[in-house]
Formats: sequence, structure tokens, C-alpha cells
Amino acid sequence: MSLIVLYLVHVKKVNLLFPLSMLVIAITDIFNYIDFIRYYDSIALLISSFYVLCIFLLRDYIVKDDIKLNRIVSLPVVVSTILITYLIYTITELALPKVGNSLGSVAIIVISVLLFVAVSFFIYVADRYEKSIYLFIAACCTLFVDALLAINELYYYTRVFTILINIAEIAGLYFFTSFFIETKNRDMELKEEVYF
Repeated sequence: MSLIVLYLVHVKKVNLLFPLSMLVIAITDIFNYIDFIRYYDSIALLISSFYVLCIFLLRDYIVKDDIKLNRIVSLPVVVSTILITYLIYTITELALPKVGNSLGSVAIIVISVLLFVAVSFFIYVADRYEKSIYLFIAACCTLFVDALLAINELYYYTRVFTILINIAEIAGLYFFTSFFIETKNRDMELKEEVYF
């Protein structure tokens, strides 16, 4: 709740989707702690809703001029895409036997997290905003939390994983919030002069 207050106090233009997204993730965490397996379908719906809300929050930061093939198909982006795809495939394959009857729930989580990560990475690669690294960190924390949560809840529960999940989730949400508070447009003309 403190992130909502931080957002409302410091952001210039308030978007009500932000407090809604933070409430959704808080409710998701409650279900996670009560019983992950029993409430898996509800958790999947909530976490997917959270990612969709985050994507809508980020849509104003996507500029059509930044959609260039040479930026999207660069070596770092291709390698990152391969690694992320492998991570999601591995975790999905690991989780399916335990939640096999919830294949639709697994699919909506995978699709929504991929879309959120793709949007965050795209804004980061476009390098149009000063604090876009915060989105990169938030997306990495998201992948880490989702992967470790599945392992911790479905296969090998340990308190250390729970602590790491909580730290990464808080860090990711903090950097996501900080992006909206601190970011501003870079001076693109100055940037082009420096590089050319």
C-alpha cells in the first residue's frame, strides 16, 4: 500500500490503473500464502490481470517511431528472447504435471507475462526515457519471481525461496513504481549528436 501512496504523492499525472494493479497483486499474494494449489486458477486470473493492467499503464511510453527492425532484431534482444523463452518453457513444463487440469490458467499466465516483459524490454531498448532501466529491472524481477514461485510452491518448498521471492517482488514493484515517478523523456537530438 505504501507504493500506492508513493505513486499518488509524487506522480504528476495519476492513472487509476496503478493503484488498481497494486491491489490486484496484493490480493494475489494473499491467495499465494493461503493455498497456492487450491487457488491456482484464481491466482492465474489475478496475476494475468495484474500484467494486463501494467501493460495498459505502459502503453503511453511506446512510441511508434521506435519500432525499427534493427533495434528489435539485435544480438542482445535475440539472446535475451531465447533465454526468456527457455526459462518460461522449462518452468511451464515443470508446473504442468502438478496443475495439469489448469492448462488454460498456465497459458494465460505465460502469455500475459511474456507481453509484459516484451513491452518493458521494448521501452528499455528504445532508450527514449531516462529511467527505462527501472522497467528492465522490474521485468527481470517478474521473471525471477514467477519462476521461483512455481518451483517453491509445486516442487521444493523452502523458506529461503520464500524470502527471495518476497525481496524480488518488492524490488520489482518498487522499480516499476519509480519508473512512473522519476522518468522523463531524453533529449533525443542531444543523444543523436553524441552518437553521430
